[in-house]
Amino acid sequence: MVALQLSIGTILDNIIKKAADFHGHLGPFLVIGVRMGLIGLRELELQKATEKLRVTASLKYSVPISCVLDGIQVTTGCTFGNQKLTLKNSSSIEAEFQLPNKEQVTVAVNQTAFNRLKKKLLSEKDSNHEMQELAQLIASMPEKDLFVIKKE
Repeated sequence: MVALQLSIGTILDNIIKKAADFHGHLGPFLVIGVRMGLIGLRELELQKATEKLRVTASLKYSVPISCVLDGIQVTTGCTFGNQKLTLKNSSSIEAEFQLPNKEQVTVAVNQTAFNRLKKKLLSEKDSNHEMQELAQLIASMPEKDLFVIKKE
């Protein structure tokens, strides 16, 4: 696996590497999922995954968009296998993180940012190297530019 060349922070870098190992390669949608998972944990004030956390991801279940799911699984510990991650088919890309006390946060990909990146994100012609560079760009983008966060 190619190391991230940008200085994006040791914790994020390590989690992205772990996610890429799990997923099989580094890609932009995987990084989006990692960042969504980390935001969900932070906003619910969780230091790490907990037995009580549940995640509902809303997105198109089609590669490469569905790669978001692996990033969420690695960061939260919520998986399809343990039935703590569920999927709703949607044209948006968002995830709802919920605790039993009904505290929840929704993290959605900012549609404006997604539209700017869409051509590159969904291109099948880009090389593995170009996809890794795009993943690095997404890892380093300011959170406020890439995501919309709603806490309830």
